[in-house]
Amino acid sequence: MLDRYLFIRLLKGQLALTLVLAVVIWLVQALDLFDKTLSAGASPLTTLGISLLILPRVITFTLGPALLITVLSQMVRLLQEYEYFALTAAGLSPLRILRPIAVLAGLTMLAQGALAFYVSPIAMKSLKTQTESTGTKLALGDLQAGAFKDVAKNLTIYTSGRGEDGNWRDIMIYDASASKQPTLYTAQKGDIVTTPSQSYFVLQHGTQQITNAAGQRSLVHFSRYLVPLSTTNTAIKARHDLNRNQMMIHQLLNPSAYGITHPPRIARMQARGLELIANLAAPFIFTLISFAVVTAGGLNRHGYGRRILMAVTLAIIFQIGVIAMSSMAVERDQAGLVFIWPFGFFSALCGIIMVQTNPTILSTWNPLKRLRGAA
Repeated sequence: MLDRYLFIRLLKGQLALTLVLAVVIWLVQALDLFDKTLSAGASPLTTLGISLLILPRVITFTLGPALLITVLSQMVRLLQEYEYFALTAAGLSPLRILRPIAVLAGLTMLAQGALAFYVSPIAMKSLKTQTESTGTKLALGDLQAGAFKDVAKNLTIYTSGRGEDGNWRDIMIYDASASKQPTLYTAQKGDIVTTPSQSYFVLQHGTQQITNAAGQRSLVHFSRYLVPLSTTNTAIKARHDLNRNQMMIHQLLNPSAYGITHPPRIARMQARGLELIANLAAPFIFTLISFAVVTAGGLNRHGYGRRILMAVTLAIIFQIGVIAMSSMAVERDQAGLVFIWPFGFFSALCGIIMVQTNPTILSTWNPLKRLRGAA
């Protein structure tokens, strides 16, 4: 009954804090996206659907801090309401309180791993695709006669208007993509064809002007040519332009197998992967930190501010250590180094808790008391 009572209290606090923190951070990050998509003419429902793809990544990084605050607040509440004193007076070890906390930490670790390793990268990749695709489709639908229109990044279209057959006339498309030399397409007429994954401008009777690195120009005449206008998942993978937030754990640990060849970029991705793995220990570390600093004063109901500040400081130190050890593990090509910091932190906290919750150990280690006993 005790475990169930404490677990339900902890779970409610964890869910509430995670929701509040996630919504606040999500709103801050989504405001810019709201402005861009709504200004482009997207419907509020479409904008909301795209912005919700940010949530998995936000929740990934709020689970740990929310758990730290939850355990701190519940431990302080146990002291303030004298429940902690009642438990110890009844002969129950303070370590008994750690059982429901450890269960919640385990559930948080599983949720954090699933989100960080798979759900968040998939959502971020979908966010990039939908943002580009939505922006392109909106821009294509807003083509105006006699006006230049940027329909995608580094892609500008001009047309004199629609003919009687519904096709666009006197088309000029300037493609300044970084992946190739600037290209200018001109055509007498053309039309837009949209598939579920890609949009094309089908040009008829035109020329393709290519400018090489030396500034020389060459013309290629065509009767029919398809110019891709939007980005798909396949196109993203083919260009190898996924960033660390859009790659799953197996891709981060072995980026060269997915077309990444730039050594500094490979190192950054591998460090990110090791950091995510080491961060799985964060829920357990945070719970031990909270328990250790709150019970550090023994049966003392004062000094909560200092204890909370100490808990937050230790949590920040742990996170900095994880990031530093991840980079060091990649530099030395020794992935095992990343586990030294969490294991050391975990062992030290367990040792502190065992000493604090076992008065006999503390009195045995006190040299002053041993000298007095000998006298």
